[in-house]
Amino acid sequence: MRCARCEFENIPGQTRCIRCGSILEAGSAVIDIYPPRMPAWRKPIRAVRRWARTQRVLSRMPATVQRGFDLVVSDSLVGLMLSIIPGLPHLIRRRFREVRLLVLLWFILLCASLFFYHSPTGAVLIGLTLAVHAWIAVRYGLVEEIRGFGERVALVLIVVIFLALVYWAVPRVLIRGFGGGYTSLAIPARNISRGDYFLVRHVPRAEEPLPRGTLVLIEPPRIRNAQRDLRLNQRQRMIGQIIGLAGETVRVEGTAYVIGGQRLEPSQFPVPHWLQQSPPRAVTGIAVPDHSYFVSTDYAVAVHGHAAVTDQAISNACIARTSDIRGRAFLHWWPLSRRRFMEQ
Repeated sequence: MRCARCEFENIPGQTRCIRCGSILEAGSAVIDIYPPRMPAWRKPIRAVRRWARTQRVLSRMPATVQRGFDLVVSDSLVGLMLSIIPGLPHLIRRRFREVRLLVLLWFILLCASLFFYHSPTGAVLIGLTLAVHAWIAVRYGLVEEIRGFGERVALVLIVVIFLALVYWAVPRVLIRGFGGGYTSLAIPARNISRGDYFLVRHVPRAEEPLPRGTLVLIEPPRIRNAQRDLRLNQRQRMIGQIIGLAGETVRVEGTAYVIGGQRLEPSQFPVPHWLQQSPPRAVTGIAVPDHSYFVSTDYAVAVHGHAAVTDQAISNACIARTSDIRGRAFLHWWPLSRRRFMEQ
């Protein structure tokens, strides 16, 4: 207890001051002689650190003499893991005011990068988003804990690589079943040009077939004929258009598809250039088997010598099984001027 007269700190429970003998007031503040206890949420962390020291994963030196990355790992690893959510460790330690503007900037950049997804502008914005996120994580006491310039640079690189892996994995876990692809077809009736980008979502297998004209994501195959003179190759996934359904036969006459004797409108169901040059030779056309579709898309076709595009090659390239369709286009994403939801 503190003496009001001489300000001497007396042992708790004394009624008179040891130095001056004054009567201590009963309402004087009591000094807690017990040290503050560790928060409950930090006890498991301390147990892990002790186990790591016994296994020689961390240094056995006291924290006051640790240097470099031993100190960073022992004291800031949890903060780095919590920094997957920008500002979370600061919020827990009541230091959010230090990074609130950075968190706001990160959120704005993230929204802008999603809006410009799959464009050069979007790539730049997602890079800036990652940089701001990394700086927020580094500011959680990491830079102050190490002194060497080389160690600081290495630390920043580790944080950037760690967050880059998080940015790559999170969309694949949280929004599974979604993807995207380019189209190689120009469909004037639907205001679709060659090279447009579409977002697609996975379509579960159902008994009812997809309607004619639906845009679907497929993965083009590598096709060669028996003489290995013909090559049909495309490196990336692309958007194709469903032309024929199961049980139908598909023929090509000039610039139009003919199904069951009915000619499809070329502006709505365009024939790719390679099929116009080498249409199916069979009079009845290409038969579509059960649980399959005839999908129209523009491949890069290379013919060498006297080889020709055979009906078998056309079937292998255009017949897609239901299970081979990666998804159905639902949003015309790029270019920005034609962004819209697709008609179902």
